[in-house]
Amino acid sequence: MKNLFIVYILLLVTETSFCQVPHITEQLTYNSIRIETDKAVGTGFFFNFKVENDSTKHIPVIITNKHVIQGATKIFLYFRKSINGSPENGNAFIYEIPNSSKTVVQHPSTNIDLVAIPIGQILQQAQKNNTFIYTVGFSENEIPNDEFQKKEFKTFEEIFMIGYPNGLWDETNNMPIVRKGITATPSYLDYNGKKEFLIDIAAFGGSSGSPIFQYNDSGFVDKKGNAQFGASRLFLLGILYAGPLYTVNGEVLKAIPGTYSEKVKSEMPMNLGYVIKSSEILEFKKVLK
Repeated sequence: MKNLFIVYILLLVTETSFCQVPHITEQLTYNSIRIETDKAVGTGFFFNFKVENDSTKHIPVIITNKHVIQGATKIFLYFRKSINGSPENGNAFIYEIPNSSKTVVQHPSTNIDLVAIPIGQILQQAQKNNTFIYTVGFSENEIPNDEFQKKEFKTFEEIFMIGYPNGLWDETNNMPIVRKGITATPSYLDYNGKKEFLIDIAAFGGSSGSPIFQYNDSGFVDKKGNAQFGASRLFLLGILYAGPLYTVNGEVLKAIPGTYSEKVKSEMPMNLGYVIKSSEILEFKKVLK
């Protein structure tokens, strides 16, 4: 990837410097983006990579699952417009891109179900046409490593997921669905030897690519049992990619990708989800340059 995908942070600050910054919970709902293809519906979210030796720049991308766009010829991204630096609910700015190696970056490990869609050119092109796009991206600072998690996180923690389960959304306001659950296996362990963990939230189709994050805004109890009154914390723990189903005969189907289509299915969800650890996002730095 060339510098065409790099966005100057100072330009973005100029657009938002005179508006009231939304509450963090509102910002988190603006972090996700609806992705439609000619085959299915899925979820993506904004992420900003650091640019080495230049703190005024970052590389903005959309992170989603590989299977969300696999086999599709067209990808439709449902952006939100920015009016005087504030998000405009509704009136989605739909941007179509081809599904090609020029627009979609594959994860360096072929067995990891992740892709990155650089959006620097999209943001710049929209701005040239007098359309401002509102994005809120996670950063590398919100990704905790396993060592930190093992030290600070309890065996199970409350988590949130934002996305489009079964394609459901507030179409009028272009808003996603927020869901809450807990980690079903410790997020600091590699579930079955993979860079994954399980969550106790049903993985309906359309939720693929949803960010899984931990957020406390009015205090929490740490692993040692100490009450952290008034403290806040936000960590991006992973990306949902699938969930186990069981058939009417009771057979468990191990990992079914959670991309929504209108095909009739006879399997039922087990209300669990498979999550790729957020540390795998950092591997994109090897190919995003």
